[in-house]
Amino acid sequence: MIALNAVVKRYPDGHEALRGVTLDIEGGEMVFVTGRSGAGKSTLLRLMSGIERPTSGALSIHGKDITRLSTSALARLRRNIGLVFQDHLLLTDRSVEENAALPLRIAGLHGKELKQRVALALEKVGLDGQAKASPLALSGGERQRLCIARAIVNRPRLVIADEPTGHLDKGYANAILDIFKSFHGAGVTIIIAMHDTASLPLPNSRILSLEDGLVSADSETESSEAV
Repeated sequence: MIALNAVVKRYPDGHEALRGVTLDIEGGEMVFVTGRSGAGKSTLLRLMSGIERPTSGALSIHGKDITRLSTSALARLRRNIGLVFQDHLLLTDRSVEENAALPLRIAGLHGKELKQRVALALEKVGLDGQAKASPLALSGGERQRLCIARAIVNRPRLVIADEPTGHLDKGYANAILDIFKSFHGAGVTIIIAMHDTASLPLPNSRILSLEDGLVSADSETESSEAV
C-alpha cells in the first residue's frame, strides 16, 4: 500500500527531517509511529498522505509513485486517504454534520447518499445525537471524534492520524483508540503517530520508532489491553 525507498525530506532552511527512510506498509496493517519531538513523525505522515513530496528517493501510495504525479492526480489520490490532525481544522460556522460532509461535497457527492454516509460516519464515532450542534459546543474528545468522522466519511482504505490523542485525558484517548481499532478490524489500514505509546493500551500492531529522521526500530507488539 505504501512503499518508501531511501526517502529524504529536506526543507528550504536545510533541515533534513528524514534522512533516507526505507519501509513498506501493507494493506490492512495497524502501525504506530513513535519518537521524540523532532524525530520526523509528522513529516513522515505528511509524505505518506501525499501532502508533501520527498526531496529525493521513491515513495508510492496505492501503487502510484507520488514523485511523478501531477498536482491534480495527487489531489485525486488523497481523496482515498482519511486524515486526522491535532489541529482540528473544523469550520466553526458550520454544524457537526456539515463539517463531516465536507470531503463528500469536495468529491461531488450530494443528496440522499451524502446524508446517509454522514449519518453513518457520525454514528460510528458516537456523535449521531449532535449532528446539528456547532463544533464549538463539543468537548476536545468530541471534536477529535468529529475529525475522525470527517476522515472516514469517504470510506478510505487508508487512515492516517497525527497525534490524535495528544491533548486528551486517558479516558478520551482510550475511546479514540477504540474507534481506530474498530476501523482496523473492518480492514482499513491505520497509521498513527504518537509521542508516547507506553501509557495507552495498544492492540496487536506494528511500531515504527523514529530517531533523528531515521527508522531506529521496527517491531510487532501484542495487545497490551487489560484482560
